[in-house]
Amino acid sequence: MRIPAAAEAFLEALRARRASDSLVCQTSAILARLSFHLSENGVRDLQGVEEAHLVSFARMLRGSLTPRGRPLSLTTQGVYLQRVKSFFAFVTRRGWLLRDPAAELAIPAADYLPRRVLSERQAEKLVNAPSPYTKVGKRDRAILEVLYGTGIRRGECARLDVQDLDLREGTLLVRNGKGMKDRLLPIPERASRALVAYLGDARPLLLKDPAQPALFLTAWWGRRLSEAALSFLLRRHAVAAGTPGVHPHALRHTCATHLLRGGADIRHVQEVLGHRWIKTTALYTRVSIEDLRRVFARAHPRERTRASHRSR
Repeated sequence: MRIPAAAEAFLEALRARRASDSLVCQTSAILARLSFHLSENGVRDLQGVEEAHLVSFARMLRGSLTPRGRPLSLTTQGVYLQRVKSFFAFVTRRGWLLRDPAAELAIPAADYLPRRVLSERQAEKLVNAPSPYTKVGKRDRAILEVLYGTGIRRGECARLDVQDLDLREGTLLVRNGKGMKDRLLPIPERASRALVAYLGDARPLLLKDPAQPALFLTAWWGRRLSEAALSFLLRRHAVAAGTPGVHPHALRHTCATHLLRGGADIRHVQEVLGHRWIKTTALYTRVSIEDLRRVFARAHPRERTRASHRSR
């Protein structure tokens, strides 16, 4: 079987499993890049793919640059290779290959998180940035409160439907999360109040089609707000709040970090974030340099001595 035909079958299987549009598009681009790399090495059929070809693809990724001229991050490389592994596992299950050439392919794991984690004061300024008097402001406030309050991913937020909310019980059903899994989350009180204001005062004004199930709607057409639009509105309010450069995943990191600093158990944070592996959540337990400075100032005898001299 030709590789492009197998790739299309894999994409159809993803769509059948309710994969998000962004995941399907991302996978399509990755497999197209893989197919091009294999064809350059004289491989056009599935049966000709060997582990060495995939190792060569991984090596090529390590030397690749982003459109801005920067090396691909370990996280991005890992995403590429994980999609490749999923593809070959799929075609092997279908019986199109007798042996999975990607079974032993190593996935580079980033052992760090983006440095940008907002302080509690910065997070509060950000969620308060939208206007409380306009329909778009009320929508954006609800979005920011949900992102920061629950730690859900950008795509998960964009896919929310009105029926996923149960404000009486204070719960939010996140459908089709990473790994195609659903999870039920509590809605923090402030996020709940922002959602009540949005649903009561703003969404009815944004709604054009009564059959539209999406929770968050565009301002002009009343359609589902896209992931790109979510990123744009967050960047705009971040600039207004004096914290430029914030993206949706930074709010996810901020939520997790603040939960752990507040004493939440790491297993509970794992459930909130929808992580499959506890080691992924464990990255959030790493304290920041600011935390260490405060500990040194409070606990180290040399620092206590300096503080006593300054107070004299």
